[in-house]
Amino acid sequence: MQAVVFLTHMESEPIYRHFLRLKAETRGLLDVYLAVHDCSGQGAPHSLPADFRIPADGLEQHKFSARYAEKKARGGTFIPGFVDLVYVPIMLSAELAGYSSIWLLEYDVDFAGPWDAFFRPLLSSQADLIGTDLYPKDQCRDWYFWPGIAAPAQLAPENYTRGFFPIARYSRRMLDCYSKEIQSGSWRGHFEALSPTIARHHSLLIEDLGGHGPFTPTALMHKNYISSIEGSEVGTFVYRPVQQTSYFYAAPQHFPRAGYLYHPVKAELGTAALLGSPAYKVSISSG
Repeated sequence: MQAVVFLTHMESEPIYRHFLRLKAETRGLLDVYLAVHDCSGQGAPHSLPADFRIPADGLEQHKFSARYAEKKARGGTFIPGFVDLVYVPIMLSAELAGYSSIWLLEYDVDFAGPWDAFFRPLLSSQADLIGTDLYPKDQCRDWYFWPGIAAPAQLAPENYTRGFFPIARYSRRMLDCYSKEIQSGSWRGHFEALSPTIARHHSLLIEDLGGHGPFTPTALMHKNYISSIEGSEVGTFVYRPVQQTSYFYAAPQHFPRAGYLYHPVKAELGTAALLGSPAYKVSISSG
């Protein structure tokens, strides 16, 4: 069985309904868990029924002391580059130990169609790491974060790889390998390069879930998402700009390409979505 960790740092009615759609449309296929990063650190009242809560300063600081020290040296924030410290400890937790693979899905990722139609074809993949926009360094030398990457001297140059991971899947083998390596202190830099580079260094299998890159299986070519790399037009799945301000469940007409992932989706937080509002309480109690 595989699981999904739905990660958010905000708590609102639109986000919760987005989570409930994911959970309903994958019932019997995947177990879905809600993880909330309480990143404000201001003691805001909890409103969502989260399965996991991550404190503002993260989890497992003692275990991942080398990576936390690097984060502190580079400004102290999880973004950019250190979001792995938010979700990897959850994936390694005792509560999720029984899953062979675990998906990460950030709150601003959406799919223009039923979620089971997206996940079902990917569940049988033997890949240890699945993501988007996976490219070796020689095909993306202008990536902004390459200068901050450090690796052991024995790393073969051709194994330097980067990806984009608002949605990703990690095998148990990948999680164990990644955890061990980042604890060693021998790897430094943005997790979107560390994850696939560590995987390739250890001969683990990485796979792009769509697009047209070199790690995309033939059956998935030009499916599931369109990135900004693929042409002059802005794709459906990019770092920026924001193109959708409502989730698919609320405004499917704003998602012109059926069967594609969208990112970033930033739902407007109107008065009906204010924490503690009557409409919000109804949606929680009926979930």
